[in-house]
Amino acid sequence: MSFNNAQTLLSAASAVLLSACTTTGGALPVPALGGTRAAEQAAPAIAENELAPQTLDAGECGTFFWSADPDHRFLAFENETRGYAQIFINGSAQGFYMPRRDSLYVSGDGYRRSFVDPDRNLDIEIAGRVGESLPTGQRIERVVMRVEQPNGQRLVVPLIGHYACR
Repeated sequence: MSFNNAQTLLSAASAVLLSACTTTGGALPVPALGGTRAAEQAAPAIAENELAPQTLDAGECGTFFWSADPDHRFLAFENETRGYAQIFINGSAQGFYMPRRDSLYVSGDGYRRSFVDPDRNLDIEIAGRVGESLPTGQRIERVVMRVEQPNGQRLVVPLIGHYACR
């Protein structure tokens, strides 16, 4: 398979995955804060191993991340307009409030977001590189999610990323 065919296939797969994980109406569930920066409860997962589909309302932008394995599990989502993220880790969906992000991404720039909550013993970083623009948004390439485990070990999960606005 040529490089251009592989890029076209990945672009089409990204568009299909994005359309499968977004909906067109309704509001993003916003859990109550319990005295910490992070939400204490997150929306239920649709399966035992991934997040439920997420919503972007008109004018909102967000990042979507799937596992890079053949299952392409939906593992992380951030509504950058509302400043809210959900990450499926260690068997459950975890919610976080983050600073809102209003600027656009530039191809070639680094991508890095940290999600830390000492009260829940969570330390998660998602990092990669902002890739090419697509008709449905922008690819985020070479993405990995690093999770510091309570036992001191680091879990590293390769991801596929996509940034989109509605």
